[in-house]
Amino acid sequence: MSSSSSWKSKYDDNEEDEENENILTDAQETQWSSRDSILFVIDCSPAMLKPSEDGEIPFYTAMKCAMTVQLNKIISSESDLVGIVLYGTEKSKNPNNFEHIYVLQDLEAPDVNKIQQLESIDDKTINFDDEFGTSNGKYTLGEIFWTATNMFGSSAQRVGSKRLFLFTNEDDPHADDISLRSASKVRAKDLQDFGIKIELFDIDKLGEQFNRKIFYKDILIDGIDDDDEEGEPLEDTTAKLSELLQRVQRKEVKKRSMFNIPLKLAPGLEIGVKGYNLVLTQTKGLHRNVYTLGEAVREVQTVTTWICTDTTQYLTPADLKYYWEFGGVKVVFTKEEVAAMKTFGPPGLALIGFKPKSTVRMHHNISHSMFLYPDEKTYEGSTRAFSSLLKAMAEMDKVAICSFTQRAGYSTRLVALVPQLEIIGSNGQEQPPGLQLIPLPWADDIRQLPIETDYTPSTELIDAAKALVAKLNMKKGFHPDNYENPSLQKHYKVLQATALNQQDTDIDDKTLPKTEQMHTRAGSYIQQFLDVAGTVEVPESMPSQSASVASSKRASQSQDPAPSKRSKSSGTQDAAGLLADMRAKYDNDELNKATVAVLKEFLQSVSLKPNGTKKADLVSQVEGYFAN
Repeated sequence: MSSSSSWKSKYDDNEEDEENENILTDAQETQWSSRDSILFVIDCSPAMLKPSEDGEIPFYTAMKCAMTVQLNKIISSESDLVGIVLYGTEKSKNPNNFEHIYVLQDLEAPDVNKIQQLESIDDKTINFDDEFGTSNGKYTLGEIFWTATNMFGSSAQRVGSKRLFLFTNEDDPHADDISLRSASKVRAKDLQDFGIKIELFDIDKLGEQFNRKIFYKDILIDGIDDDDEEGEPLEDTTAKLSELLQRVQRKEVKKRSMFNIPLKLAPGLEIGVKGYNLVLTQTKGLHRNVYTLGEAVREVQTVTTWICTDTTQYLTPADLKYYWEFGGVKVVFTKEEVAAMKTFGPPGLALIGFKPKSTVRMHHNISHSMFLYPDEKTYEGSTRAFSSLLKAMAEMDKVAICSFTQRAGYSTRLVALVPQLEIIGSNGQEQPPGLQLIPLPWADDIRQLPIETDYTPSTELIDAAKALVAKLNMKKGFHPDNYENPSLQKHYKVLQATALNQQDTDIDDKTLPKTEQMHTRAGSYIQQFLDVAGTVEVPESMPSQSASVASSKRASQSQDPAPSKRSKSSGTQDAAGLLADMRAKYDNDELNKATVAVLKEFLQSVSLKPNGTKKADLVSQVEGYFAN
């Protein structure tokens, strides 16, 4: 099957668009760098300093948002850049000497001193009137955008995305000056041409709702921002800190694709797809070794060297090779040969066929899923074909089985593509359309459960368990967004308290059971379940083969009054028992549970010399014995 011209890959097109050759789009930048940059631009006019209905002052609410983002960046993305610009101030501080614009923090990686400065402003240790002052609404929005453009342009570090977070409660700036309004819109267009996206965080005035349609609809991309793209109304504004923080946190994390690869549907027919990680384990990050003797704390550089055990000669990486043991023989490979063994073709998804959705079981997912979305920039027509495939699979209740190579040097995996249709709710899009990529196990990955039982509990015990489960049912449902990892929270809380000289290191651990509420709601049902379970007689289960061998071995040893004078036939029986025991452990993938002494004893009993003293080497040697 040959593809039409509309499916031509843009990777094959060497002609560049001269009109856009100097404009680096967000997607193109991300290919060069994953570093994010955010510039907070905060209005300091008198209206921003007046308390709202709940008593919160909008200016300090915006400062709290900036401080929260900086703390999050230090924890999760310490290389990202964050800056803060105040406008509408009485005092001025900026490279262009524009009036009523104060650059509080340059576009740099956040650090402890910057956060402490924001804390001092928030707790009013730094007096606002003395340090900044307000200009009674006098400012030029076009000059603010010009200052922002210069700050992004003068940053020496290459970034993957540039965003301007604008906080204001003035929905009609320069209402009496048409020329200033026009100049502001031109400068905003210049920002967008340079790949800088404006995100508006509008705040309601006391008794007056912010209206984006008056002025800002002409400044934001496509006349709306991301919230409106998700289906939220233009009038959805707020003055509450909690709601504003949620809006900031939604936009703070830049969505970056994990890979951009072709999906091969048939010979000569390919579409482009992008993959996104929706769930990924958050880690504490690596610690760094430091040298503390002396006046300054110096980071230690780690140097690894290799020494030959026979000649004690220092080796270089070029001297090193790799080996795997096969049947007692060390099979040696070079680094290039190892890389060649892992290569099964270029990166991409190749369709194998379709299966009913019911054939994909939950326990088949061996790692977190990824989300696929069409990539129109790589292959023209991808969106149209992807949408057709998605709807067809959903209507037929099918999943696609594919081979998946994420990028060069990665192992090929078997995956299932599960269709997910779009869901629109009252608050906008609740579920985006796309394909969920589910990694599936190979036959080599599947392990059989060694436990077998035909025991069925009594109806009385089942009914008691059902009553207990019904009473402890989570009425509001479960959502991971409501539960933060207490280990991570404690770790970062201690780091923050130590760095900022704070005393509070307590965290709100929501994973702890609410025992009092559980007892109040289901105490009698818990007791009833215990009472019923205590009266049920459980039949004795048959001992496993390994347990029988081990028990007979122990019985044999306990009846032998003189182990040192055992007969040859007794030793043969012990060897046979040890062999059966190790065979059972090998079949059940439990060799790691055996001690080093038992592993050595077994190897010697089968006339093999143990390879060293490390348990991993001994286990590998035993596995090689049974495999052959």
